Amino acid sequence: MPRRVVIGVGIAAYPVHSAGNTWAFLQWVLGFRQAGWDVWMVEDLSQKKWINNAGQPCAPETSANLTHWNRVVDEFGLKGRATLLSEGQSSDLPELLRFARDAEFLFNISGHLLHRELFAAVPRRIYVDLDPAFTQIWAEVYKSDMHFEGHDTFCTIGRHLGHKNCRAPLAGRHWLPIGVPVVLDYFTNPRADEPGDTWTTFTHWYGYPQVEYDGQWYGNKSEEFDKLVDLPKRTDEKLEIATNLHPDDEATARFRNGGWNLIEAAPLNTPWQRYRDYLAQSRGEFCVAKNGYVRSRCGWFSDRSVAYLALGRPVILQETGWTDFYPHGEGLLPFHDEKSARAAFETVARDPVRHARAARRIAETHCSAPVVVNQLLETIGRAE
Repeated sequence: MPRRVVIGVGIAAYPVHSAGNTWAFLQWVLGFRQAGWDVWMVEDLSQKKWINNAGQPCAPETSANLTHWNRVVDEFGLKGRATLLSEGQSSDLPELLRFARDAEFLFNISGHLLHRELFAAVPRRIYVDLDPAFTQIWAEVYKSDMHFEGHDTFCTIGRHLGHKNCRAPLAGRHWLPIGVPVVLDYFTNPRADEPGDTWTTFTHWYGYPQVEYDGQWYGNKSEEFDKLVDLPKRTDEKLEIATNLHPDDEATARFRNGGWNLIEAAPLNTPWQRYRDYLAQSRGEFCVAKNGYVRSRCGWFSDRSVAYLALGRPVILQETGWTDFYPHGEGLLPFHDEKSARAAFETVARDPVRHARAARRIAETHCSAPVVVNQLLETIGRAE
């Protein structure tokens, strides 16, 4: 019998224009399955989370949440192995609990799942942090409930957490480093040798409020983009950001005057194939990291960047310490400031096809979901 795992996700909670969010969880679900595991995906929504397409409260049976969940379950062959709970209840909860009693562990991404009976059914409960530095600061400094209770193992994509050069607290936990997976079967580009003409990315401009730790403020991507507002004027490359920035926001005019092309992100997130195709038609990804990731040097790496790499699209990503864990120089290049960003563009421009092929190789070798899942298993095995 295949090894069993229950994976807690946050897919239905964000049902509209949500391809990027959905794939952040789905890569793990499909990745475990591709690695040979029997996977049960589960999510629990409170009453206030059920909404229609307009974002208004509604009954679960008529909700956008349920529609989105069912679409994902049907498309990716998860029927009979997926449960969407409402206030902890579902008609197939007994079957899920029977499965959980034979599972090796609960893999709880971002601590979304809080179901006590399900927690009690599995022998090991792994908390998976996708927002390093912020998760720990919220918990330790602001005393926010990050739902750590009930877990016995803590993993993070911030692979520098706990290292002496990482400027982030640990919130009283020992954090095991894990990679960022991509399921290559769904992110393959037959035209990878034909680079597009525009560097692109997606950005939620303001994110959430800054947080303070040890006398310093940890902010969002907007602060790092502000340092590059005139970059398009100083390079021959075309730069585009798909974002939620309002047309009347002062930053919109400022960045457009700097030469950036700003487009609305929401339409590109439905259906998920449109999201993938937008990444695939790009020249590559150019993106900053959240200021908090940069300031903490936590080693964060982007789940969107691994999708670009898998599609044979080079990635130029702001350094957060990730260069200690991923090969770079061909297909994947770091930058620190405007000068190093321009140098990275020039490097790719000298042989874009070579960098496209290198991007795909990095995805296959270091980011392929089974590779990342097996690395995770080795890491938690060593920690036992």
